[in-house]
Amino acid sequence: MNILDAAYNTVHDYQGGANALAPRMGIKSPAVLNSKVNPNTETHHINLLEASKLMELTGDYRILQRLNAHHGKVAINLPSIPECRDTALTDLVLNFGMGGGDIYALFKEMMADGRITRGEAIDMSRVIHSLHEILAELEMQINKCVEQ
Repeated sequence: MNILDAAYNTVHDYQGGANALAPRMGIKSPAVLNSKVNPNTETHHINLLEASKLMELTGDYRILQRLNAHHGKVAINLPSIPECRDTALTDLVLNFGMGGGDIYALFKEMMADGRITRGEAIDMSRVIHSLHEILAELEMQINKCVEQ
């Protein structure tokens, strides 16, 4: 499935389809929404804000998943910590996720020729060290939330 198919399926698999979603998205006509997600339509296109709203309303994240897959990335659910609404926690989790993506790309590149050089090992050590720092800070912040 590609990104356009994901948008089409998100609308058409939703209970009530475009008829139910168009008014909730602020789109005047279900036909317009259908055109926007139709991969064969050249004149109407769903924009980023509409795609985001569509995912929010439906709880269907196939568009996001296909975008990530297209770019070799993944999305993770952020933890819900109702006792502590500190945005620093969210930032730390996102930083770790982004750093984790770097380690996967670096590992793939490092293993491409079937051997590991001294320079590649040093580069990997730097990324691992950075992730250790992020995890240590995350642990500290989580423990602060519990103590409050």
